[in-house]
Amino acid sequence: MKMNKLLFILGLLFCFQSLSAQAYMVVRKKGSTRRYEYRPGDFLKYKQKGREFFYNDRITEFADSTIVLENNIIRIDQIEIINVANAFSNRSPMLRSAETLLPIAGYGLLAIDLFNNSVIEGNKFTLDDGTTATSAALVLTGYTLKWIRRKKVDLRKPKFEAFIIGN
Repeated sequence: MKMNKLLFILGLLFCFQSLSAQAYMVVRKKGSTRRYEYRPGDFLKYKQKGREFFYNDRITEFADSTIVLENNIIRIDQIEIINVANAFSNRSPMLRSAETLLPIAGYGLLAIDLFNNSVIEGNKFTLDDGTTATSAALVLTGYTLKWIRRKKVDLRKPKFEAFIIGN
């Protein structure tokens, strides 16, 4: 019985030894832990050297230092700027969700207070100073988090690098 399990595991090992990890591209600032990852199937928005506008294309595969896109084949050193606004990042999930949820919470607090004050209590349509200040702080904090997040990486600057892992 034990021999059958051992042979089964060895058989699986030999059958699947050709499998390897999928290649992906990393864009990062040197000396920093922040990284942006692109995998096949992701959209890459980039500005190519010598061009004036951004291209948006889906990645199909990576080969050495080449990115194969649906409508283009480009080397990493031909890319000037990458828009990393929608890339997968190792940024804290709490910060990622806070930039979306804080404005919603602020607007929701203001709406609930207006509904409670005017409809439930029957008062005149007015804004409470404390609730308005709290709501404004929540909305402003959420939009500030979104505003200060890096949106573009300029690969012409030596402090940024892009490379492919897994080939």
